[in-house]
Amino acid sequence: MIKLSQDCCKSSFMNDGYMFYKNVLKSPKYIVAPMVAQSELAWRMMARKHGAHLCYTPMISANTFLTSKHYRHEVLQDLSCAEDRPLIVQFCANQVEVFVEAALIVQSYCDGVDLNLGCPQHIARRGFFGSFLQDEWTLLHDIISEARKRLSVGVTAKIRVFPEISKTVEYAQMLEKAGCHILTVHGRTRDQKRENTGLASWSHIKAVKENTKIPVFSNGNIRYFRDVENCLQETGVDGVMVAEGHLTNPMIFKDVHPNVFDIIEEYLEFVNLYPTEMSFVRTHVFNLLSHTLQKHRQMRGMLGGALSIATITRICDKLKRLCHEENESEQLIPESGMSHWMCQPYTRPHASKGGFLTDDTTKNDSTTVSKSAMKKQKKKERNLYKKHQKRLEEHRRRREREKEKQKALLDTDVHKDRILRSNERKQAILDRMEEVMQNDSQSVVVCLDLTWTHKMNDKEINKLSSQLGRMYGSNRCSENPAHLYFSGFERDGHLWNECVRKHDGFESYKIEMESKPYNELFDSSDIVYLTPDAALPLESVEAGKVYVLGGLVDETVTKKLTLDKANKLNIETRRLPVQEYMIRSGHHANYSTVYCVNQVFDILLTYHETKDWRKALHAGVPPRKGYIFEERHDS
Repeated sequence: MIKLSQDCCKSSFMNDGYMFYKNVLKSPKYIVAPMVAQSELAWRMMARKHGAHLCYTPMISANTFLTSKHYRHEVLQDLSCAEDRPLIVQFCANQVEVFVEAALIVQSYCDGVDLNLGCPQHIARRGFFGSFLQDEWTLLHDIISEARKRLSVGVTAKIRVFPEISKTVEYAQMLEKAGCHILTVHGRTRDQKRENTGLASWSHIKAVKENTKIPVFSNGNIRYFRDVENCLQETGVDGVMVAEGHLTNPMIFKDVHPNVFDIIEEYLEFVNLYPTEMSFVRTHVFNLLSHTLQKHRQMRGMLGGALSIATITRICDKLKRLCHEENESEQLIPESGMSHWMCQPYTRPHASKGGFLTDDTTKNDSTTVSKSAMKKQKKKERNLYKKHQKRLEEHRRRREREKEKQKALLDTDVHKDRILRSNERKQAILDRMEEVMQNDSQSVVVCLDLTWTHKMNDKEINKLSSQLGRMYGSNRCSENPAHLYFSGFERDGHLWNECVRKHDGFESYKIEMESKPYNELFDSSDIVYLTPDAALPLESVEAGKVYVLGGLVDETVTKKLTLDKANKLNIETRRLPVQEYMIRSGHHANYSTVYCVNQVFDILLTYHETKDWRKALHAGVPPRKGYIFEERHDS
């Protein structure tokens, strides 16, 4: 019997997957993982400089990509660099057509598209994508096979494993038969996340590699460069994908542990070349400084509120000086033996759970999940999927009905007249708001004080950006709109970027957007600062006065910030007359007179139109705050 050489055996498996791996991707071994809001263009370009052979984009929602013009523009801008190759774009999707249509748009910007089958987070459960599709084999087969038929680039998938090795192998073989060029296997189950993360199973990955004929990438347990080499040797995979290990040390593929401040400086240079959202930048800096910020916790809040590259640079310079002042014994991390200001992995605390269930697991193993519990979980996921599909079908039918109506009216005079009236109404609104901005004599002037954004975290900024959109919507709908000012509003700051992302056409809103604080825009004698901590109630809303609202979403409940600032500037303060016109319901545990800026704005606008505080408070005070109107007994 003639024994074939190893090279000859390999050549017999030179299928489409290996042709794509070698000829297009250039046989990559060191790969940067797709990470939500983390593997953006600036980071990818730095990764390539330091040894990465292949990069993935952050996870992109295929449905949002198709339906949101702004989101699609952001994604395509991230794919705009010709030097950023080879590149694979990752989408999450649960419908064949949605995934393929999104992939068709980006295929000229990349070398391949990847189907996310690994995300285990709650958002993936709710949206029914990621690892929550791993039981829908028919659907996944259809997505991959249809993509292979219609795309001119590679089609790949990133999966998590099942507890059983045998089922994981069967899962991988199904995706291979569907037409996957490359398979990335994250060696953790769907339930291994947060405190139950545990170790990834290289045994599962090795089994997949040995039982498929396409290139396989490994993901999981990579903290140092030696882990990359060990993984390649133990599993036999074609490449190793790194996620968190790369975020804490972007030079991991060179087996170097550089000074974090040098890396941050280098990353910020890439950010200047490839503009990046500040939320991305802050998160990267937090990851790089994870050990240093454990030593200097007082700097965390300053870094979290940084709204510009210049601010981050100043904070890093201060941290660098603090590190130089430390004793040598204070600098060392026990686990690694390195100073905390050197790039090294950060170990998150986790429970002792997270172990694997394999084909050989005994029934007495404490980590075993009962069959009954597994059935309930699968039933729950099937029901979620059915509900989601039902909603999608309802939306589809609604769109078809609307299209039929539009088609029937398209050539009629009624339809043309309706469009004309709609355009006239829109123009009338714009003219009305433009007139108000030119003449304040008859209108109320409302200024939103946005100098507090440095006190807010990402969640609070997100809430505030939504409130600003609702505030502007109320003003557009009003017959007597207010002259709106946003003061202390930094363009290209975190809040600005959130507003632009959320609200189409935000840049052209009929609002005076000023970077100066309100006390430099108006005479102090004309200003009334509205704060719930003021002693006196607001008696009326008058033209010629400037009503300043403290744009502060304060979930940490730091009291009297706005009041103290107004008092320091010797500015008149007032509160809404809630207690004067309303009473406590008696059915709530907590009662509050702290309202969102859009609710306060609605109250002011309604009072200006009606001169009636009952109507005004009814328009803006939400019932959940516990205040109601006392019943009147008119004779």
